[in-house]
Amino acid sequence: MSLFRKIKSAFIIEGEEGDKKQPVDNEGGAESLPKQEEADAPQIDISSYDTGEGKINTKFTNILLKAVEAHNKEGFDYIEFKRSLQNLKKMDMDEPTVYKSAFATAQTLGATPEGLIESANGYLGVLEEEERKFQQALANQRAKQIDGRMTRMQQMEETIRSKEAKIQQLQTEIEEHKAKLEASRGEIEEATKKVEATGMDFMASYRNLVDQIRKDVDNIRQYLN
Repeated sequence: MSLFRKIKSAFIIEGEEGDKKQPVDNEGGAESLPKQEEADAPQIDISSYDTGEGKINTKFTNILLKAVEAHNKEGFDYIEFKRSLQNLKKMDMDEPTVYKSAFATAQTLGATPEGLIESANGYLGVLEEEERKFQQALANQRAKQIDGRMTRMQQMEETIRSKEAKIQQLQTEIEEHKAKLEASRGEIEEATKKVEATGMDFMASYRNLVDQIRKDVDNIRQYLN
């Protein structure tokens, strides 16, 4: 079994497929574990999200345990003690007995309560550092995927408002032009009537004078020749 699997088997991981408890290695948890080179940890992908209280995620759990693996020291420490606890919890024992039994074995390898607490606190520090880095990555993603989009959305809203204002201005101008068009149409009709009336008046006056002159011409020819 690889070092990573041994470390993972020391913890109960809920939320994975199958049983909620990881299978515990049948090998004794009290033996000294050799230090292995850590593989490069996968990059944290925070593109997906859950709107609830959050749920245990296998990928994130593995990332955190990889960090623990990278800082696991040779010899018996909290991780080996934790594996012993997991093996003993399969038996019908109460919690105090489980811890005392695991420690009895650990003592044979030089473990002390103080040493176990110190190494456990060391792993807590590792996890806290991973949490800090994750929060920074999360903040970067928020700035990129949320804040940037929010800025672009606000810009689009401003563009929409500006164009809506222009549309409103154009609509107002169109109504004004329509009103002027109707006024011009009325003016044209009125002017047309005046022009036509003037033309008719002229022609009436013209015919009146022409008729008189022509009548006088006819009368001259008739009466004076």
